Amino acid sequence: MIKAIIFDCFSVLIGDASKMAMERLEQTSPEKAEQFRSATHAADKGIITEEEAGRVQASLLGISEDELRELRRRGETRNVELIEYIKNSLKGHYKLALVSNVSSRARLDSRFLPGELNELFDVVIASGDVGCTKPQPEIYYLAAARLGVMEEECVMLDDIMAYCEGAREVGMNAIQFKTTAQGIADLEHFIDRGGKSY
Repeated sequence: MIKAIIFDCFSVLIGDASKMAMERLEQTSPEKAEQFRSATHAADKGIITEEEAGRVQASLLGISEDELRELRRRGETRNVELIEYIKNSLKGHYKLALVSNVSSRARLDSRFLPGELNELFDVVIASGDVGCTKPQPEIYYLAAARLGVMEEECVMLDDIMAYCEGAREVGMNAIQFKTTAQGIADLEHFIDRGGKSY
């Protein structure tokens, strides 16, 4: 029985402008795209700050740091439909977590309304705060432990297949998120709608 649902943040709950910029860069310069990706991963693990990563990434894109911040601001749109679904259909029935490859919890909080993450989720894990990233097994084990459930009692929604595979490798269920309608429909197949699961 599924007792806990774990959500990714970027490209699931919040649009991911950085990912789109990196994909465009990949078309013109795979080498620069790899450097962009490396800066992201270093920030996600807390090795460098988000500001340091931003300086590198803006340079690789040939834009200013202010332009990069504006690009992210415009691209990071809220998935209102999914947030409302969590709030109205899942909260109170399942244990809920947000697990994101991002430099810090503060970086997540800044993308949501004040106090919203605490209202939506029982557990919030930013990779930079714990020193490991998806798809490392440790971050999935940590999520299950903090939720107080077994790995097989979890289902993870993530847009990146490698991160879904990482979840499956530790015994979790996983859904690759492509669209909101598809993500919700696939999740409904996993969960028992008959009331509280914990």
